Amino acid sequence: MRYFLLVLIFLANSLNPLFSQDQLSGYNRAKTLMGYGNYADAMNLLRPYMDAQKFGNLSQYATYHFAKSAYHQGQYLLVESVLKDLANQETWGNKDKAKYLLALAYFQEGRNIDALELITKITEPSVKEQAENASYNFLKNASVGFLMGNIRKYNENKGFMLALKEQIEKQTVLSTDERAIYNQIRTMDFGNKGVESINKNSQVLDVAVVLPFNYSGGKGVQNLAPNNFVFELYQGIQFAAEELNRQGMKVNLKSFDSERNLSKLSSILEDPFLKQADIIIGPIYPDEVEMVMGFSERNSIPFINPLSNVDEKYEGLNFAYLFRPSISALSEGMIEFARKNIVGRRLAIGYSNTTRDELLAKSIAEKAQRFGYSIVRNDQINGRSIQDFMERIQLKNGDQANADLVIILSDDPNVAAPAFGFMESQNVRKPVLVMDSWLFFNFANYEMLEEQNFHFVSNNTVQFDKSGLERFREDFYSKYINYPSFNAHLGYELMYWVSQNIGPRMGFNLRENLNRNGFQNGKITHGFDFRNSNSNRFVPVLKLENGMLLYK
Repeated sequence: MRYFLLVLIFLANSLNPLFSQDQLSGYNRAKTLMGYGNYADAMNLLRPYMDAQKFGNLSQYATYHFAKSAYHQGQYLLVESVLKDLANQETWGNKDKAKYLLALAYFQEGRNIDALELITKITEPSVKEQAENASYNFLKNASVGFLMGNIRKYNENKGFMLALKEQIEKQTVLSTDERAIYNQIRTMDFGNKGVESINKNSQVLDVAVVLPFNYSGGKGVQNLAPNNFVFELYQGIQFAAEELNRQGMKVNLKSFDSERNLSKLSSILEDPFLKQADIIIGPIYPDEVEMVMGFSERNSIPFINPLSNVDEKYEGLNFAYLFRPSISALSEGMIEFARKNIVGRRLAIGYSNTTRDELLAKSIAEKAQRFGYSIVRNDQINGRSIQDFMERIQLKNGDQANADLVIILSDDPNVAAPAFGFMESQNVRKPVLVMDSWLFFNFANYEMLEEQNFHFVSNNTVQFDKSGLERFREDFYSKYINYPSFNAHLGYELMYWVSQNIGPRMGFNLRENLNRNGFQNGKITHGFDFRNSNSNRFVPVLKLENGMLLYK
């Protein structure tokens, strides 16, 4: 305390050795009143000391304290009028503090640009840090439009950037520019703000499954329809997790029903388990995917969409994956098949109205034309128009058909049934390339066709001669008194793929593990290649020969 008093006396005397203690009493009293929060009286006492001719350097300190008191009184215009000159006095040692106080006043008046501009001129590190903290506090509720519009000017202000990061994270749908900016700033060091302590057991693989079990309304899982495709997918995931636990791998699987409701999904993402999860499986619908995608990027937790092929929103992200091949990988696989196996350069493409099939048709056409193929037809099709599409390219005319390869992009049995019927009745000779889902349609016996010209593009196709497939099917039947559906097969394979690429044994860096593992045989499918990719790059084209699916 004695040392503190000596310092005060020294400072007072150093301001002007000619001032007596009586002359400084009002100034010192004003500072005391400020400490008590009595700013109005402090301002009255400070006014005389703001006279530079009479008090010299002391007037600068008095002006600063006067402005500070005015700020606490909410008199922001007065702060500006008093501090403007002082903040620009380069010879005054506390000019950065004056700039910071003036910036606060600008923020209070809603003059965010003036405040941010002034903060760029602050050089003292401790004051600059305070100013950046203030930037965050005043801008954390600013619009994304304002923040995005000024990022080039103020990207060195960490408070500004943190406010932008958090505002982008609140959005369920991001524009291309917002996603690009977010990918740049999400790894910035903002200190420990908002960081929660998570107790993670490194000997356990924590898997969060976030799926819309009630995608058509309702709550709970007691009344789900028997053919609920989401529940079928989860059955396969759960069955594999139980097998893995029996084999000695510790898998902690926890499921959440998003109910196809963004508000419900938002509350799920607040669950502590999501923060400790090593990987998140699901959801599947685009609006839900956007929300979980942002969560996974913020928290560096891998997220994998189990069903989709649409990858346009995954570009540039570090923790978002498709379990299946992307649109680009599928189209590349089809064009490679055509180049190696098809005589002729004419393609006919029929596609359904789903997003995947529309984008895939466009991608195939673009890639094919680069290799010198002509697109004789590129039509949207449905169950009623598929036969007309095939007649337009004169498939029934054998070698005189207008196309050398027909590509039908649809998972709809209502498209597949009349297409198969046409092929069977007309004895079509030209090769037809379809999705592997057609293999599971029970009305089609491809080996009965006179011309074995159906080819199937792999979309994580089940390999029917795998030794473990029959055991899985029989064990599944023993538990559920029903054989697994196609989606249950997919869920089963997904869980095994997860266990082979992330966990206590190989480590929890999924990206590094995928690059190191390269091509991997599947448990019940043909395999995977995720090297330097966020989706499966292995897309063979298959053909049935003597009851076996062979690569072409």
